[in-house]
Amino acid sequence: MQAHVLTFIIPAIALIFSAIFAALWWQNRERLYILAYSYSFGSMAMGVALNIWILGGYGPVGLVAYHVLSMSGLIALMWGTSHRVRQRIPILAYSVTVAIACVICWYALEQGETLAGKLAQNTNAALLFALGAQNLYHAPSRNTGDRALVWVLAIFAAFGFIRPLLSYLAAALFGPGPEGVALLSSLHAVLLALLLTLMAMCLVSSIIADNLRRQTEESTYDPLSGLRMRGAFESAVAELQSKAEKQGIPMSLIVADLDHFKQVNDTLGHSTGDQLIKTFGEMLAAKIRPSDVAGRIGGEEFGVLAWNCDTGQAAALAERMREATERLQTREGEDNISVSASFGVATFDRDDSYVDVFNRADAALYKAKRAGRNCVFGDRDDASKDLTAAPIAENSGPENGAPNHRTGAEVVPLTRRQTG
Repeated sequence: MQAHVLTFIIPAIALIFSAIFAALWWQNRERLYILAYSYSFGSMAMGVALNIWILGGYGPVGLVAYHVLSMSGLIALMWGTSHRVRQRIPILAYSVTVAIACVICWYALEQGETLAGKLAQNTNAALLFALGAQNLYHAPSRNTGDRALVWVLAIFAAFGFIRPLLSYLAAALFGPGPEGVALLSSLHAVLLALLLTLMAMCLVSSIIADNLRRQTEESTYDPLSGLRMRGAFESAVAELQSKAEKQGIPMSLIVADLDHFKQVNDTLGHSTGDQLIKTFGEMLAAKIRPSDVAGRIGGEEFGVLAWNCDTGQAAALAERMREATERLQTREGEDNISVSASFGVATFDRDDSYVDVFNRADAALYKAKRAGRNCVFGDRDDASKDLTAAPIAENSGPENGAPNHRTGAEVVPLTRRQTG
């Protein structure tokens, strides 16, 4: 009686988690891997239920049908877990192993070798679990739920490989009678129910972690430019400033503003303005190093924290950005729309706050605007001077051997180039 009751555990647990994953997918319908989880647990529930109450009396046909249904769910699970972490799985190869196992099961049962048929089933399932664990283990990005799932899949694989041996040992210890079979079935049901629950909890944990990461990214990165938003940018600058002060490393702030952006919006439409923001953000992201930070700090205003750069080196970087901006184009109908931007540069001095440096860089930016736009100004430059003849003072170069933005042996001067 106890063994009969325990047969309800696995399909009941699988059905509950199938419904949970279906509800989670309904809230995030673009994430197909959650739907794959729902199908996987649903097929497990259906397969076990059919095998216990219906398919068992159909001999080889019932066993093969049960195996195909269960393995389709397992392949869906492997696809879902791999798709989540951007890994590919050889679905065709997995399907071939299922087909081979079905042929072996059919032939074994036709010959009266029931244990051989079950051995083929268990080995095929164990192989798929092992391949899934291996694929997830080598994924480039995994969270805690993924790492725990690797172990659960590995345990499932080990259990599948040793289950036939356990059957032989149970038969040897308790004999082929109903008592030994009932005990083994009870232990098998309890262990599978436990592993199934652990696997489902790992998957739910991964989904929750994905949701939290997405919320963090949405609050950190501007969806239009792809750069950090103002709050996230200022937090990153504060963190780097603390590090720079401890290590004695110079860093500078570059503030950039797209020229005549309001006119673009008013005459060409906001869609063209959005395209300019996107294109300019992509250019900034391509020009900076991994150690630098870029952000969109206003409507058409951007900030770049140049790590290990003094004023001259930051000005060189800003000038290259200015030149790259001139080469950017966006289309409005059949016309190409040219782009330009103005830049202000300021370097962090001892005891400077971010606000102090930002105000100086912003003031330099407005000097560039008043000087005709499409140029670079430092916070100590006079807007009345011709900056092409007034290079910024030489610097001693970056410390600690870190890469810098200098293009050659001499400092690139701040320059002004009128758009006409």
